[in-house]
Amino acid sequence: MAHTAVLDLGTNTFNLLVRSADGALVFSDKISVRLGAGGLRDGVIAPDAADRALAAVAQHLASARAHGAVRSFAFATSAMRSTANGAELAARIEAETGQAICIIDGDQEAAFIAEGVAQAWPELRDRHLIMDVGGGSTEFILRESGQTLWSASFSLGVSRLFELFLPSDPPSPQEWTAIDQYLESELAPLWAALDRNPCGILMGSSGSFDTLYNVMARQSGREELAIGQARAEFELSLWPRTSRAIQSATTEARLLMPGMLAMRAETMHLSARQIDLVLVRINAHRMLLSGFALKEGVWNSIKDPETPWRAYSW
Repeated sequence: MAHTAVLDLGTNTFNLLVRSADGALVFSDKISVRLGAGGLRDGVIAPDAADRALAAVAQHLASARAHGAVRSFAFATSAMRSTANGAELAARIEAETGQAICIIDGDQEAAFIAEGVAQAWPELRDRHLIMDVGGGSTEFILRESGQTLWSASFSLGVSRLFELFLPSDPPSPQEWTAIDQYLESELAPLWAALDRNPCGILMGSSGSFDTLYNVMARQSGREELAIGQARAEFELSLWPRTSRAIQSATTEARLLMPGMLAMRAETMHLSARQIDLVLVRINAHRMLLSGFALKEGVWNSIKDPETPWRAYSW
C-alpha cells in the first residue's frame, strides 16, 4: 500500500510523519535543526542553519522512502515565512532535493494545528484554548463544540525569545521581569479574546508540552508518553513544582532531568514561563495534551485529490 509523508519544517525541529492511505501511523521522526539560531534576531536564516535544514530534509526524504512513502508534502512555518531569505532557502531545498516547500502563514498554521488536535480529542466539546509553543511562533486557538472561536499566531516562539533577550543561564530576576512584561504586552489580543470567551481548559499541542509531560511523569513515578501517543492529561497539581524547577535550573541541569529531550533543554524554561502565564490568566482547571498538531492536521487537506498543496512524488 502506498504511503504519504508530511514534513513539518519548524524553527527548532523538522518533523516527519508517514501515514498509510487509511491514515494509520507508519513512521515518525524528528531532527533538531535550530533553523533560527544565529539569525532570527537579524531577520535572516544563518548559512550554517540553512545547511542543516537542507541535510535534514534529505534525511527525512530518505527515511520516508525507506518506509514505503511514494510522495511527500513539506510545510514551513515561522522561520522561513518571517526571514528575508526564507523563500530563497525553500527554493534551494526544492532545487537540491526535489521537495516542494509550502511556506504557510500563521493563520493557516493555526488552522492545521486545530485540525490535528481535533483528531486526538474528537469528543472534546467544552471550550478550550489550544497553545502550540514553537521555536519561532506560538499559536493560540480558542475552540468549542468543534468550531474555532478565535485564533492568532504570535512571534513569541522560544528560539525567537532566546535570540531577542539572550538571557543569563538561568535568567536573573530582572531578566524574567523583562520577559514577562514583553509577553504580557504582546499577548494583549489573546487576553481580550479570553475576556470575551472565558476558558478553563488549556490544550498543549507542541513538542514542548510533550517534553514537559515526560519530565513531570518521571518526577511523579508515572509512565512517559508512548511513541505515537495521541493524547494525555497533565496532573495539574504537579505543574508548579516542575515549572519552577525548570525555570530556575541551568541548561546543563535541565539536560540531566529525567524525561528532558536534549534538543529542548536550552529553551524549555522559556516554554514553561509562557505556559505559566497562560495557566494563571485562564485560571485553568484542566491541562490536556495533544500528541497531534500541524503534521497530523494537514492530513485531510492533502488526501483530497484536489489539494492545493504541492507534493513531491517519486
